[in-house]
Amino acid sequence: MMITIKEIAEEAGVSATTVSNVLHGRTKKVSPEMIKKIQDLLEEKNYVPRFGLNALTNRKSKMIGVLISTPEFVERSPYERPFYGTVIGTLESAFREKGYYIMICSSKNMQEVMRMILGWNVDGVVSISLPPKYYQEIKEITGKPVVSIDMDVDTPYTTGCYNITSTDEVCGEKVVEYLLEQNIRKIIYIANAKKGADYRRYQGALKAYKSALGETAELEEVMLGTTCEERIATYQELEKYVGHHAALFFSTDFNAAEAMGYFNRKNIRIPEDISIVGCDDDVFARLSVPKLTTVKIDSVRKAEIAAEVMLSLLEGKIIEEKEIKVNTCLIERDSVFINGKDKMNAEN
Repeated sequence: MMITIKEIAEEAGVSATTVSNVLHGRTKKVSPEMIKKIQDLLEEKNYVPRFGLNALTNRKSKMIGVLISTPEFVERSPYERPFYGTVIGTLESAFREKGYYIMICSSKNMQEVMRMILGWNVDGVVSISLPPKYYQEIKEITGKPVVSIDMDVDTPYTTGCYNITSTDEVCGEKVVEYLLEQNIRKIIYIANAKKGADYRRYQGALKAYKSALGETAELEEVMLGTTCEERIATYQELEKYVGHHAALFFSTDFNAAEAMGYFNRKNIRIPEDISIVGCDDDVFARLSVPKLTTVKIDSVRKAEIAAEVMLSLLEGKIIEEKEIKVNTCLIERDSVFINGKDKMNAEN
């Protein structure tokens, strides 16, 4: 239970108005000694202010908190990535249609995010990429429904959590199967993290690779750095695969497009010299040169389902299905060397 202004006031021996005045810097009529006493109590009791008119009452606020746990690999703001903009825009539209508004909180510091969301009397919380342990903590502390988008399901904390994600293992399988169909045997998987969707895509890719080439076959995995300079250094290292009928399978279109830009500047031809595949089918895939072969991860549908589940929970409905997976599909464009059997034989 969170402590209230009234309880702080009772302990300090003053009115709730006095505590509120100190909290908001209106201290002209309050003695220095009382200001310090109240401030000490606020800190000791870990008081979290509740904002907004409805937050001062027990009424519904008609607000949905949207929490973004910014991944470590995001160099600056998560809003630079199309995924977050797409999801937030879809959520805002879906909730506004039903008379709700969203409040967005994002940070790499999860304690800061938790404090921000607890300060508002939101009716529910939609989290994006939130670590499962924080999902459970928010649910317990607020007593409000929580729905997650792309929570890491490979942990013991997900029991009873509503999670909207995609068939990421299938995504990895589809890409590797497609590349093998083009007689490409050297495949390098390039990711940002060894967890979450990146890891599940690798697991699917590895499964398809071993199924085709034998249990002893190992799919090489390369991890990218968090800065542009670190990633460029990795792309430079990947030049060793140029001209060897190889494919680079990136866990995101953002990194695939960034690598393509690097190779284009080095006059390395795509797909003639090296094939590249991404994941997401976002704006980077459609604007890259050449256009990127990728796997469509339907972020719009994820957000729509998350909003539908949240609205149902707010109406008191029981939702039996806790994890809902959105299907993925391969989008074939121009960045993979198609059926390179003749080229491979010529090299041999």
